[in-house]
Amino acid sequence: MTRVAAIDAGSNAIRFVAADFEGTSSWEVVHKIREPVRLGRGVFTGGWLDERTMDEAVRAFRLFRRRIDSLGVERFRAVATSATREAANRDVFLERVRAETGIDLEPIRGAEEARLVHMAVRSLVDLSHGRWILVDLGGGSVEISLVDDSGILWSESYRVGTVRLLETLAAARGCHDSLRQWVRRQLAALTIPPPHSYPGPTTFAATGGNIEAIARLALSYVDRSEPALLPLNRVDAVIQLLSAMTVGERIAELRLRPDRADVILPAALVYRYFAKLVQAERIVVPGVGVKEGVLLDVATSLRRDTVSPG
Repeated sequence: MTRVAAIDAGSNAIRFVAADFEGTSSWEVVHKIREPVRLGRGVFTGGWLDERTMDEAVRAFRLFRRRIDSLGVERFRAVATSATREAANRDVFLERVRAETGIDLEPIRGAEEARLVHMAVRSLVDLSHGRWILVDLGGGSVEISLVDDSGILWSESYRVGTVRLLETLAAARGCHDSLRQWVRRQLAALTIPPPHSYPGPTTFAATGGNIEAIARLALSYVDRSEPALLPLNRVDAVIQLLSAMTVGERIAELRLRPDRADVILPAALVYRYFAKLVQAERIVVPGVGVKEGVLLDVATSLRRDTVSPG
């Protein structure tokens, strides 16, 4: 057994997961933490990480450092996505994390996010039949990939994320768009390969915390050990339900976390948009994402280093 860990500093939350690997494909999670630190707060409209947000994030990283040490983790990797990589003062934040916790936080590009997501999905889902469209939606960006069992055939990262959508709408004072209209307007310029350019069966899969929450709301039962199959008409029903509720009502009645309750509706609208674009009738929800890809990446590199001569 090899024990490794991953930290995913996303724009809406920071996640830590430690797992035991047997080989490089079979693992068991031994500990996980989700800290509701919204790194994207203010970055997508002001360009800077504020002091309060950095303080909250550093506290989270101190906790992760203690878990890494107490769990006997052999190797770990910490990555940060769009909020950190876009912040004008990101170097100040990265140095604080390094100085106060000993963790090197690595801002990664959208292409690396897509690679990690593909790695995670491939470990759980058989991609050998036809081609797949993978959509990974975060707080600051969305990564879209066309993949098959040979690897990534095409990939693009767009600056459209749930926190970014909410904050830019709030900053657009005098704009009379509804959230639905705003999301549609922001997505209008995005492109993906048209279905006729990748003939044969194509499956649409979505990753991210929001699509997992949507699946739980839409389906009476979700087996976390297997990908969920989410018909688009169920997604439409969830959109109608969420549209009729305030954020407070979503928290009280649907038992959503506060930092999920405000972003879940724009997320549902984004996933619905792309599913319609690729003419999919259902969404496959693998239940994995960037952090699982990081785990696999770390386990693979550790295994490679162990068996390499010298």
